[in-house]
Amino acid sequence: MDTAATLRQILPLQPPVTAAISPLSNIDTPYRDLVEQIPAITYIASLEKPGTLIYLSPQIEQLGYPMTHWLGDPWGLLKYVLTDDLAITIEAYAHTYEHHAPLRCEYRLLDSEGRTHWFVDTAHVVRDPSGESLYLQGLLIDIGKDKVTEQELCFYREHLEELVQQRTEQLAQQCAALSAANTHLDQTLVELQQTNLALQASEQRFRLLVESTGEGIFGLDVKGRCTFANRAALQMLGYTEAEVLDQEIQALICQSDADQSSTQTKPWRLRSILSKPRSCRSAATLQHKTGYSFPVECSYYPIEVAGRVHGVVMMFWNVTEAHALIEKLAYQASHDPLTGLINRSEFEQRLSRVLTSAREEHSEHVVSYLDLDHFKTVNDSLGHAAGDELLRELAKLLTSKLRQRDYLARLGGDEFALLLEHTTLEQAKQIAEELCECVRNFGFKCNGDHFSISVSIGLSSLTHSDRNIASVMHNADSACYMAKKQGRNQIHIYESKPKKHLKLVANNK
Repeated sequence: MDTAATLRQILPLQPPVTAAISPLSNIDTPYRDLVEQIPAITYIASLEKPGTLIYLSPQIEQLGYPMTHWLGDPWGLLKYVLTDDLAITIEAYAHTYEHHAPLRCEYRLLDSEGRTHWFVDTAHVVRDPSGESLYLQGLLIDIGKDKVTEQELCFYREHLEELVQQRTEQLAQQCAALSAANTHLDQTLVELQQTNLALQASEQRFRLLVESTGEGIFGLDVKGRCTFANRAALQMLGYTEAEVLDQEIQALICQSDADQSSTQTKPWRLRSILSKPRSCRSAATLQHKTGYSFPVECSYYPIEVAGRVHGVVMMFWNVTEAHALIEKLAYQASHDPLTGLINRSEFEQRLSRVLTSAREEHSEHVVSYLDLDHFKTVNDSLGHAAGDELLRELAKLLTSKLRQRDYLARLGGDEFALLLEHTTLEQAKQIAEELCECVRNFGFKCNGDHFSISVSIGLSSLTHSDRNIASVMHNADSACYMAKKQGRNQIHIYESKPKKHLKLVANNK
């Protein structure tokens, strides 16, 4: 039977706890006061009786229940986990109790009035100096605002997709209307070509139709010269009607395809339409009269009269705002909002590309894990705002010491990862030593207080023989863990040799 199933069976069968035992009773009052005043819920759970709480900070009362209401129940925190979140929460706790591994999961708790509150639960097993596991110590942080922001972002993305779909449908309808108008105009020109009055009336109807749309429209003859321009096209490009009529549009607005290829080296769209009449659509870049360029989507419709192509209708619309929004969303999805560094997801994608390159070229690279030492001291002494400022300053400091081709990412908390492309372990060691020294010499000042920190670094090579990025990151993480274990401010190099798992490189500078 797996641990999760065991935990599900054990929890309801535990005898109720008759008295609250607080491991904080022997801890200095200032530390206990600090724990009980931070904007989070601190708890300690028994390892002998899975799920049983032996301490809860007073912040739990924000859910409307007294501390004793939780301490006296064998289900502990799981007592009021929302049913939809209970299974995955039990699985996370079961894994922690079985392997004594760190816990991190998100779930919703019900308060005394039946309202739900989102929390992120992080905990680790506390051990005595001999390494014996004592108890599980954790922290509950309210992430309700983050969840609301996440839902709003999802809503805006969906809304954007709906707007794009609606706009696409509108454009399709307008294009269909324009195509129908062209067909009608062609028929009218054939039937009434001898009558100037009828021709003028048809031209006026056409102008009224195209002037009513917000998209730019050019009428071009077979040589690419402008025969018509609507108001929207002139406004978007900054020209008057007199300045564009009978001018070659390609030379005037410096049109190029979306890949920015030169119009001198790439045939213009007009030629292909004239040689093989058909409607088509493409991305392009147009240049305003004042010199700046902007991206557009273009549609081209050949004008056929009696089976012969007499010109082309070019229709375009500005997509600058849509591109900017897409770029913003892409940046937010790939970067850490606090430090501006790339996030874990983006780092893993780049690591995957480098691993593929290493297999193809048999090249050598290095992955490094960096974990700040004594960062918790700053957070506990000055608060999370000061800790965030420290992370921002360190991110700038570390970035300034790296090469242009190196990738530094924030994985979360005070943990960072570094990808050194085309680098040997010896070269990576030198870079790591420089990083250790600059962090050690960095003095963080806040409200007149001065704090010194250091960094523990783990190094692991990445070559064509590595199976996947998960194993590479695990190796670097293991090396960093040993750096922490051996006294911090150290550099450790991972080695795959049996009985010599990690190589310690002391930093005595």
